[in-house]
Amino acid sequence: MMEPIQQRVFDALVERRPDLADMYRVAIDQLRVPSGEVGARTRISYICHSMREVMNRIITAMGRPIAPAVKPSSSDRVQQLPDLLSRFPDLQFDVGQELVPIPREVAVAMESLFRAAVQEKRRSRDDVAALLTDDGNAAHAAVSKWIEARGFFVKWAHIHDRVVPSEELPSDDEIRAHVATFETLVDGVITQFFTARQSIEDLLAEINDKGDTA
Repeated sequence: MMEPIQQRVFDALVERRPDLADMYRVAIDQLRVPSGEVGARTRISYICHSMREVMNRIITAMGRPIAPAVKPSSSDRVQQLPDLLSRFPDLQFDVGQELVPIPREVAVAMESLFRAAVQEKRRSRDDVAALLTDDGNAAHAAVSKWIEARGFFVKWAHIHDRVVPSEELPSDDEIRAHVATFETLVDGVITQFFTARQSIEDLLAEINDKGDTA
């Protein structure tokens, strides 16, 4: 059985994106299963992967606008750097002086990369703000809490380059706290959304009734 807030989140996801509802349900179901020594890391990955996907996709699922993607992305620009720098084999950045002269072409590429990274970070916050706030306030505390929770899920969704000792793995209580952050924030959005929709439906019903009696 789900808790009331979980049921509301699940029901809203079922209506908007059933696949996200399934991933959310898998995450909370896994959290109910006691963690054992064997398979503990895989279980954490499953839970965090599911929550990451839900948090990344729910913005559009709830019909909120998102900013256009930055093109080319910062990742695409990074991939272009080796070919560019290969044309300047003698270029050195760490030369022990405050100002380092570099070819204009390299400077332009670096400036473009930095700008893309800044735009992507701003876009991420703006998209979350569009979901959680009425005025798109990217500085709102709720936006920061959302990004913190999503960052946690992103971190633990993947296997890293080293074996993480069991004592360094997040506890179930820590995972639940971040899931609860998601649930609390989304519950506010759901309440607002369905209240507004109910008001619209009531208004339309009233208009239709008046039309029938005219």
